[in-house]
Amino acid sequence: MIREPIGTKGTVVVVLKNEKTGKVQTFKAKNIVTNDGDLHYAERGAAETPTEFTAAAMEYGTAGDAPAKTSDRSNLTTKTSGSLKAIDGTYPMTDDSDGDNTGSGTDIVSWRVSYGTSEGNDTAIDRVIITNYVGGTPAADENCLMYATFAASFNKTSSDTLKVFINHEFTGS
Repeated sequence: MIREPIGTKGTVVVVLKNEKTGKVQTFKAKNIVTNDGDLHYAERGAAETPTEFTAAAMEYGTAGDAPAKTSDRSNLTTKTSGSLKAIDGTYPMTDDSDGDNTGSGTDIVSWRVSYGTSEGNDTAIDRVIITNYVGGTPAADENCLMYATFAASFNKTSSDTLKVFINHEFTGS
């Protein structure tokens, strides 16, 4: 049997909109799909029930370890209050039609969380994860599907709405 290497490329697109001025800022980063994320996608690809990420949530923060294949929620050491939020109802999906998601495509899985002006406000936000979330507070070392850091941090204030897109493209070589 010939095996073709398959990889996953990940991008994060953050769209920050000031609701008072209408100013829109976009921030992009690469993300790593963790070992647990690889397992999730493999199980989904085999039409099996995923053993992880039965109900995914996004969370961001201002400090933590460098992303690695073994990253879990504990690697995001300073979490932003109010940023732990379930993935938007119609996500994940392929070929995302949201015009703000400049990383979408036909063979790309997109995840999105939308934050209102009163949610997840903080300064120096520079990392984001997708974690398993069934309700209550996830365990400190809960599995992560992905982990990303931004080259430059950004601030979210009570005047801003925020959309965070996580995009995973599956590539064969």
